[in-house]
Amino acid sequence: MRARQWSIWAACFMTCMGSLGTTSLSQEPAMATPDQASNEAAAADEVLAYDKEHPAVGTWLGTATSRDGATPFVILRVSQDEKNDWTVKITALAAGMMGTACSDIESDGDSFAFSVAPLSLRLAGTVSADGQSFTGQITRTDDGDGEPTPPQSFDLHRTLMPNDAPEPLAFSGDLQAMGMEIPMTIVLARTPGGNWVGHLDIPMQQLREFPFTNFKTADGGKITADLPVPGGAAISVTLDELEQRLSGFFLQAGMEMEMDFARDMNYSYRELARPQTPVRPLPYEEIEVTAPHPLGFSLGGTLTVPNNQEFGEGPFPVAVLITGSGAQDRNESLLGHQPFYVLSDYLTRHGIAVMRYDDRGVGASSVEDMSLVLEGTSEDFATDALAVVNHIKTMDVIDPERIGLVGHSEGGMIAPLVGQMTDDIAFMVFMAGPGVLGRDLLVKQTELFMEVAGVDAASIKEQSAIRRKLYEMVADGETGEPAEQVLYELFALQEDDSEAQVTQEQLDAALDQARQTLFNKWMTYFLAYDPAPALAATTCPVLALNGTLDLQVWHEQNLDAIERTIKDAGGDITIIRYDGMNHLFQKCKTGAFAEYITIETTIEEQVMADMAEWIKTKMGAPG
Repeated sequence: MRARQWSIWAACFMTCMGSLGTTSLSQEPAMATPDQASNEAAAADEVLAYDKEHPAVGTWLGTATSRDGATPFVILRVSQDEKNDWTVKITALAAGMMGTACSDIESDGDSFAFSVAPLSLRLAGTVSADGQSFTGQITRTDDGDGEPTPPQSFDLHRTLMPNDAPEPLAFSGDLQAMGMEIPMTIVLARTPGGNWVGHLDIPMQQLREFPFTNFKTADGGKITADLPVPGGAAISVTLDELEQRLSGFFLQAGMEMEMDFARDMNYSYRELARPQTPVRPLPYEEIEVTAPHPLGFSLGGTLTVPNNQEFGEGPFPVAVLITGSGAQDRNESLLGHQPFYVLSDYLTRHGIAVMRYDDRGVGASSVEDMSLVLEGTSEDFATDALAVVNHIKTMDVIDPERIGLVGHSEGGMIAPLVGQMTDDIAFMVFMAGPGVLGRDLLVKQTELFMEVAGVDAASIKEQSAIRRKLYEMVADGETGEPAEQVLYELFALQEDDSEAQVTQEQLDAALDQARQTLFNKWMTYFLAYDPAPALAATTCPVLALNGTLDLQVWHEQNLDAIERTIKDAGGDITIIRYDGMNHLFQKCKTGAFAEYITIETTIEEQVMADMAEWIKTKMGAPG
């Protein structure tokens, strides 16, 4: 899968590989093994107490079998209020769901069923006689008149969350990862049978009460547990005698990160301050949209339509938002920020309709054939935007002559590709879009991050030469042993330049993940891609924006190239360079990743105001 945003060890590959879009951890979903599907309480055959009148109530962990045979890890939380109203929330990171609300809930004794609307799935099963397991079948609800999809299965086991246990122990601290401080809290508790349970909170990644599994204890009070996230992670920790400190290691991607967390006696989950995130009710209409794709899947999203009392009945100009690299939801959510939600709200309040959609394989844009996600390139993802355009142009509230594209990061590279596929695009906005060869962009990006991290100039120069050679080989289709040798050479050089002690096992694990990151179709396409031809062929007006502290897409390299290419081709180009703003268009000090989480502003209002004014000037939008 394109690199997901969920990331603890986000900066690990920034130094080695570079990243165009949001920070990333793993390239494919984690597949939970049966022994990971339950916590130690279940493994030890401890029978946990439960509501015998409503046996489905509780927290369930386990696996679901997908059509392609994968077994993604699933968390299910079922509750019932005093009015006997049910609430079911499901988390499956491999499917892009975290706390997704379920619907059409039915309960009849030990039988329980519900629907997961974003994925068009229905789960129906039975709670075991002892109340400890919940198993059943998964069917699709959108087969229509076609050949029905064979049912799949799920196998979940009851667990006890720490906050539901007596005397939970919360330990808070900062995990240090490549110059980033990642605040997190680990909450542990013992079940009535004396077994450990626990969960992890990381507000910066909107991770809340994510359970650890497969707890084990050893002599000396050592506790190990797995974290079933994409790519896999684990902890190996020890409690002091007074249970006031939790020390040890966080393990991920072959790396060991030291932990020394202190007891947090009055702990409660701390929501991140994001004052720009819209709060409902909103003063305009929201329409849920499902756009069919020629390859057989659909793209789900939200169309926001300006208030008709303020702006008339329409039809309205519309901006279709295209996310950056990585499989992202319609809001482009990361680190508690929801940039596309904020942007769509602003533009809609100023008379411009906005369509934002989940990337293929995420949320409501479910895909049965995961190869369409795993092997997709930027050109493939351009067909997704085209499918959305083709669908919304038939809607009465949309003016088909005033459809535009707003692409962030990789989205700014995809927009001109869409423009080559259709004549329906009336304007484009590039938010930190690429203007040079992909390999040149990544080399420069990594150099800038190394500079901010304090790496000396000689090391940067030496590593960049090897990195450029590696990227050129991959761009030319050389992904065999010669390219792997250059990759190993790069890792060895980085190890020499680093003060960290890395074991061979850790190096092998990092190399394996680097191979997955580098030698895949998306990266090969990106490294070889030259945006100049598509930019030169763009005939509609273009607004290109960049921050001067954007270290991911350097303005002097890319914004200048975009302006030069379009001008030389006789196109209509406007550029705006924002002093002191980063890749997310936040005012910042250095542009480093570590600042993204600490800055409360999601997008500077001036950027959105400039965009809205430019669109209205070019398109004659009301307001």
